[in-house]
Amino acid sequence: MTVAFARSTRSARAMTLARLDRFHLARVPSVLLAGALLALLSGCAGLGYRDAGETLETFAALPDNAQVRYAPGAESFARQVAAILPAATAQVEAMQHRRFRRPPVVYVCDDDDCFHRFVAAGWNYTAAVVYDNRLLLASRLFDREPHRLKPILLHELSHLHLGQFRGHYTMAIPVWFHEGLASLVASGGGADLVTDADAYEAAGNGRHFLADEQHLPWRRTRADAWDIPISLFYRQAMLYLDHLRSRDEAAFRRLIRALQDGADFDAAFAQTYQANPGHSVRAYFHSAARIQGALP
Repeated sequence: MTVAFARSTRSARAMTLARLDRFHLARVPSVLLAGALLALLSGCAGLGYRDAGETLETFAALPDNAQVRYAPGAESFARQVAAILPAATAQVEAMQHRRFRRPPVVYVCDDDDCFHRFVAAGWNYTAAVVYDNRLLLASRLFDREPHRLKPILLHELSHLHLGQFRGHYTMAIPVWFHEGLASLVASGGGADLVTDADAYEAAGNGRHFLADEQHLPWRRTRADAWDIPISLFYRQAMLYLDHLRSRDEAAFRRLIRALQDGADFDAAFAQTYQANPGHSVRAYFHSAARIQGALP
């Protein structure tokens, strides 16, 4: 989360492993956890769940807005979040067609040391939805990348919203859908390091993600499966979902709501579009690349 968005392929891959492995262990089905643990362990950060939760509880709530909590020294940052949180919340609810089950709470760090107590520095995050579906913002969104504050907040709120219905970054939904939806809701936030043209050009050269023909809820398929940067992965996933929404907005809404209600991903997609997601994604990128002139 989704999340800080890497500035290089190497840091992007590390970030993806961190986000998809470290923070989602609690959501792996119990019958699969033992087998998955060794594979996931290399992505774990040093801060344990119990300690991390207790540390986040030390963040102070703004006196006039308990939905925004901040580390010592970050009150001015927290007030910036409070000013945009109502509109951001409304945008996520409109795009994902339901109210949050619980008012979203945002935790704001005052400096890099604070953020890196929860997220390893090498992962190059700017934000993350971590254990227990908690949204944490890094100070760099305020002092170094203020133009990214709103889009990154929207991206992470999208993850938080779906997490309230299905569990934190549920493995029952493929990564490309999680990240494509969050980037779409955020009007490109999180996928902002590449352009649409970059995404289509890469697709024309055969460099694009492919949805699994059968989603396996115990396996995460990430950007490195296709040897593409995570920023490109997010952008392409966003473009594909925007295509589905533009083609039939009512159908896209039905799909979102079915997934929120706990439907199996493959079944919900097939019922909505009468198609297999793997075939649909492949056809989309072939036709999109042709339209953009990347293919003869």
